[in-house]
Amino acid sequence: MRVMSAGEGYRYLLKSVVTGDGNRDLTDALTRYYQEKGSPPGFWAGSALTGLEGSTITADAEVTEEQLRFLIGEGRHPVTGEPLGSPYRSFLTRQERIDRRTQALPDTLEEAEREQQLELIETEERQRPTRHPVAGYDYTFSVPKSVSVWWAVADGGTQALIARAHHQAMAQVLDLLERDVVMTRVGHNGLAQVEVTGVLATAFDHYDSRSNEPQLHTHLVIANRVQGVHDGKWRAIDGRPMHAAVVALSEHYNNALADQLTRDFGIGWEARDRGPRRASAWEITGIPDTLIEEFSSRSQAINARTDELIADYEQQHGRRPSRKTIIRLRAQATLATRPYKQVYALAELTERWRVRATSVLGQDASNWVQQAISSTTPQPLLRADDIPLETIDDIAQRVVTTVGESRSTWKRWNLHSEASRLLKGIRFASITDREAVTGLISDRAEAASVQLSPPELAVSPTHFQRSDGSSTFRIKHGTLYTSQQMLDAEDLLLRLAHTHIAPLVPHDLLEGVTRRTDRKGRRLGADQAAAITVIATSARTVDVLIGPAGTGKTTTLASLRRAWELAHGKNSVVGLASSADAAQVLAADLGIRTENTVKWLHEHDAGRWRLRRGQLMIVDEASLSGTIALSRLAAHAEQAGAKLVLVGDWAQLGAVEAGGALGMLARDLDHTPELHDVRRFRNPWEKHASLRLRLGEPSVIDDYDAHDRLTAGSYEHITERAYLAWQSDMRSGKQSILVAETLETVTTLNIRARTDRIFTGHTSAGASITLSSGTKASEGDLVITRKNDRRLSTGGPRWVRNGDRWRITNIHADGSVTVRRAGTRFGGAIRLPADYATHNLDLGYAITVHRAQGATVDTAHAIVHSPQMTRESLYVAMTRGREANHAYVAIDQFPLEEHQKHPEPDVTARGVLAGVLAHESAEKSAHELLRAEHEHWTSIAQLAGEYDTIVAHAQHDHWLDILEASPLTTDQVDAITESDAYGALAAELRRAEAENYDIARLVPALIASRHLAGADDLAAVILQRLRAATANATGSTQARQPAKMIAGLIYEFTSDTDPLTQQALEERRVLIEQRAQALAEQAVRDRPRWIESLGTPPVRPAAHDQWMRNLRTITAYRDRHGTTDPYRPLGDPPRNRNQSMDAVRAQQAVANAARFAAALGVRTAPAQQQSGPRL
Repeated sequence: MRVMSAGEGYRYLLKSVVTGDGNRDLTDALTRYYQEKGSPPGFWAGSALTGLEGSTITADAEVTEEQLRFLIGEGRHPVTGEPLGSPYRSFLTRQERIDRRTQALPDTLEEAEREQQLELIETEERQRPTRHPVAGYDYTFSVPKSVSVWWAVADGGTQALIARAHHQAMAQVLDLLERDVVMTRVGHNGLAQVEVTGVLATAFDHYDSRSNEPQLHTHLVIANRVQGVHDGKWRAIDGRPMHAAVVALSEHYNNALADQLTRDFGIGWEARDRGPRRASAWEITGIPDTLIEEFSSRSQAINARTDELIADYEQQHGRRPSRKTIIRLRAQATLATRPYKQVYALAELTERWRVRATSVLGQDASNWVQQAISSTTPQPLLRADDIPLETIDDIAQRVVTTVGESRSTWKRWNLHSEASRLLKGIRFASITDREAVTGLISDRAEAASVQLSPPELAVSPTHFQRSDGSSTFRIKHGTLYTSQQMLDAEDLLLRLAHTHIAPLVPHDLLEGVTRRTDRKGRRLGADQAAAITVIATSARTVDVLIGPAGTGKTTTLASLRRAWELAHGKNSVVGLASSADAAQVLAADLGIRTENTVKWLHEHDAGRWRLRRGQLMIVDEASLSGTIALSRLAAHAEQAGAKLVLVGDWAQLGAVEAGGALGMLARDLDHTPELHDVRRFRNPWEKHASLRLRLGEPSVIDDYDAHDRLTAGSYEHITERAYLAWQSDMRSGKQSILVAETLETVTTLNIRARTDRIFTGHTSAGASITLSSGTKASEGDLVITRKNDRRLSTGGPRWVRNGDRWRITNIHADGSVTVRRAGTRFGGAIRLPADYATHNLDLGYAITVHRAQGATVDTAHAIVHSPQMTRESLYVAMTRGREANHAYVAIDQFPLEEHQKHPEPDVTARGVLAGVLAHESAEKSAHELLRAEHEHWTSIAQLAGEYDTIVAHAQHDHWLDILEASPLTTDQVDAITESDAYGALAAELRRAEAENYDIARLVPALIASRHLAGADDLAAVILQRLRAATANATGSTQARQPAKMIAGLIYEFTSDTDPLTQQALEERRVLIEQRAQALAEQAVRDRPRWIESLGTPPVRPAAHDQWMRNLRTITAYRDRHGTTDPYRPLGDPPRNRNQSMDAVRAQQAVANAARFAAALGVRTAPAQQQSGPRL
């Protein structure tokens, strides 16, 4: 799924569409346009079509360009052009923001100061991404590869039936999406998530991929306009569930399609292995992998592009290019990964595909595939009640176990996705049966999980309940879960991190090591010595060592090992790492026995390996280890009387398994051993820059740019620049790595590197093998092994490990390969069996970020081609090189389709990198998220928002009566209540009435005071007049009867209403007061710096109560507005009018509290002087 921005992007959906006659029949939509170049016209879908007033659009009707422009381009009614709710928000471009801020600079500034301010403005605005209004959500439904191949070579009638099944499955997913996913938001800050009537969607079918391979798929574009069930108003979609449900919807589509094709054709399905790093794929029984690979291999596209380049060369030079030139042309074709898509008629494409398939099969493809399909044994079609409840419970438990292996917490859609995966092998008689079973398994899985989100703390009025009875103040399917196993594992780690029974190192031995100098006269840094001291003397059973990239973790650990062995004897230190190759590196660096964590636990479970009393176990790169595994190690360490030290950096890449333990412990401990001095980099500026990069500070981008470390351009341009820079470094004798964020880019660069080596004679152009990625390798190529195999030994304790790098020395006739360890000239050779070489070897010139973690080289060249890259990935990629680290940033929004791109004229490397730094992926522990959930749902920000939303609804009829009694027409009253400014007007009316203004008299008088003719927004005009008339009320010291306030900030609703609404408001009022009191008491206990401006709490009861009352108002303000400033009670200046009104009251509370303390003779500094440093 991709988010579409408003603008002209919709045009690209129509770019390859053929011109139709307006009568589109889905039963023959694809074959109707068989001879026409391009794709069939788009068609309408979605239940909300019936809510379009004055429209004759029906489902399956053809989409016109004008309709698409109105709806997607402008957010309007697709027929009448009338606005559907509020118009799209407009955002200033980067240059417009710079110009506006520049014009606002005072004329009194000196020239030097003005230049400084201009530079600051430009820097800040370059780092801010430009926002774009969301026009829609583009879901791409693509059939499995075997289905595309079958469809590609089948006869026309079969093609139409396959396409119909695809559309039916897509419609079934759309139905689920409308029922359980699509919502809109209303109320204060959109806190209430309410149901909608359905969606407005357009669908566009496509036959092929960008490289013209068969790929039957449909772009379903859902407009960002939905109609609320409760009031019929058009609003934007709540985007949160749209993202959260993507994987579940994808799995549901695959199953629905398989069911439909089985019902239509009686085919069978089977799981096929796609390699050790990829999930199994379910394909049609009888469609062979050789045929699928013919239309899937990336080399097919490269071959086609190479042929085109050769033809161009022949036309230009009048002769065929030489062998070396052909190799160079192939390298050029390799980098052209997304060529301009050629548009063909389906007839032409089908003919090409059939010829190729016939060549692979050795017989007519259409006849062969028909026979193959008809000869398969169909699977039985089950009804929901065919599956026993015991089986449902068993599958639900497997769902929880499987999900818990890969994440520490989860939500409903995670469980739904896994339930769908476990049901892939079962065919159902109808979509109703499948949804019933999948839903029941998800229900049971939720029941088997441990809920982290607190239950609803207060009742909600009927108006704020969904059709299923749930509160609209809670996100549907947004409840957060974990497992008891995960909580127990984290509890154990936390307990042992505070248990002081582990062995120690005496101070005299420790000092001898920490003060020791090496042969070059170097000593440990102060941070390294301090970290060792804490670990060796803390007696904590579980300890941590946090070390950002390049801070010298290995040197620190080597000294810790020496100290520990002096105290506890030789071989008293054991090492573990997340992978076999990392374990080998750690063993060589520290001179200790080291294994990978999974292997050690396996041997421990078999009773062969265990710790003994006094031993120290070091787990390196512990952020890559799962929490359950670490807890098992910790439990054994406690039992054995040993110590466990987790080493790594929570800001780097996390575990594939459920993780977050290292960060949890680092944040929980009072004195966390941490290294601070970055030692890796040759350039002093890069030491400091790397730490700022680790924390995600956008301003650090300018530092890298100022030192020429950033290269921007199109994807093809930056991959070329990165490759050439890496190649130059390698040829000059430097250790260098070429790092990419996706396997596709890694494969592209590996093919390019191999091709160049063939051209220069470093790699043989002779016999080759096909690797798991579909690439070739021959003698002289650098390769990486991807699977541990202790049976393949190179002599002594060394064996073939996942991640080892090798040079191919011979390709044998049976497909086996002789390789030698990279960097060695003699020894270390082994013959890898053909099966291992085919499935577990990859070219090793370019590597992924995960493979780069832990490496230290001279230079690193990192390719960044989307904001989907995470901060952790960028940090790892940009901290590997001692001499230099370069980022090559694509600014052409690769790999998005044209209609998915933002209409951003000034995309820059800074903007892309700022987006990357804002994208954190580090997993949090279940304990931390438990606290975060309770903090969120019990916060005054949440409770006050709910209170205000309920009050706004309760008072709606009251305000409507007042408006109708004013000199306004019915149409004017309707315009006011429909206005975007009505919410602010209602809030202002509430404030004024609470301040004891006679609203029933004031509002008509304000409306009658001046004419309203010509006003664009009546609600905004009345709001302005009301604010002007009551400007002196809030925060004033007039003798007006004070309003009743909750926690000193929120106007209390005192009018009559229905009992359930009254109960809902009263329960929230109590919760807000309790929260403010608890925060105030905590502030008194903890004495944060900001409380100093309030003075010491008075002793006398009456004065103390007054002081605490004002403190409650201040803590309520901080909690409501997210103020975390450690020095100033109210933090930064208010961001909006509502916060400004609260700030007036809170500032008065600060002054009042200080006055009560001063009255007792306690010296206090004025609040405005308590600013402290800005952090």
